[in-house]
Amino acid sequence: MKYIYLLLAVGFLTVSCEPKFDEPTETLETLPVSQVTIPVKYAKDSITEIQVQYIRPTVCHSFYDFYYERSGLNRTVAIIAFKQNGGTACPPSQLSYTAILKFKPANLGTYHFKFWTSTDAQGVDQFIEYDAIVNH
Repeated sequence: MKYIYLLLAVGFLTVSCEPKFDEPTETLETLPVSQVTIPVKYAKDSITEIQVQYIRPTVCHSFYDFYYERSGLNRTVAIIAFKQNGGTACPPSQLSYTAILKFKPANLGTYHFKFWTSTDAQGVDQFIEYDAIVNH
């Protein structure tokens, strides 16, 4: 029984001595799209690759995923980046990178894509817009 109490005491001491972190070491951020290479016509149930270019603001940012919102035949897209906040300086980076968005239309019709580019001075989202015609 004494051993159980001793193990519990050591366990509580170990847990209570863990360092506390005030800020997360990784965060997710939305980055604007700078350019898009998109075909005009698509085939239903076929995967088409759309090249989406963005600029990493620092070397601590890396591609994580796409923000992808569907509403009928409308699609809103942005880049989600993973940022490491490891306490070291993050030098600026203005290099352009390309991420591939795989699009597989399930219906015939005209899909309307809006790629987020920024927010203006009034807080209104700005987009590059394209139509994708799915006709076969």
